[in-house]
Amino acid sequence: MKRATDRRVQRTRQLLQDALIAMMIEKGYEATTVQDIIDRANVGRATFYAHFADKEALLASRIEDLRAMLTQQQQQALETRGGVRERGLGFSLAMLEHARSHLPLYAMIVGQPSGAFVVQRIHRTIADLVALDLKGLGFKGTAEQRALATEYVAGAFMAVLTWWLDHGAKLPPQEVDVIVRRLVMQGLAAGELPSDEEKAPPRKSQRGSV
Repeated sequence: MKRATDRRVQRTRQLLQDALIAMMIEKGYEATTVQDIIDRANVGRATFYAHFADKEALLASRIEDLRAMLTQQQQQALETRGGVRERGLGFSLAMLEHARSHLPLYAMIVGQPSGAFVVQRIHRTIADLVALDLKGLGFKGTAEQRALATEYVAGAFMAVLTWWLDHGAKLPPQEVDVIVRRLVMQGLAAGELPSDEEKAPPRKSQRGSV
């Protein structure tokens, strides 16, 4: 009985998530209301609030499902044999394929101001995954250095993702994945961030005197 109930809950959550996505494509996230969502899903208001507090919680559930899928792909990559290039950024291809399979949604997200909130949530998810990658790959350095590297890699990935979607995702996801992983992982594999003893002295300013 519990299993049947769980399946019903999952179906209802999926129905509401799909309705939210459809409305986001149609109207944008900010303009979409709970009423829009329940009308599209053809469920009652009480059903909606039995599962989610508001549309923000509904969106968060969708992003958490995405995070879970990407994390699974990442863990599989980290557990495989091979060097840094083979094991790092294991979430990359899955993220690219997911974005391409939902191209109208992602085109809206990256192409409209109302999608900025969603982009920020996805960026944070990618940054969290990158942080796990750096830890799993034994990346050395201080906490601040690792945080800097995390934001750099996550920012680079999001920039490529946005550019790719803005251009209609014409390059195959596999090709984009290979290029991104090669560029990023070569940088990480070229050498660990310097320790305190290895830090170079500050560079002199290149600006002329005023």
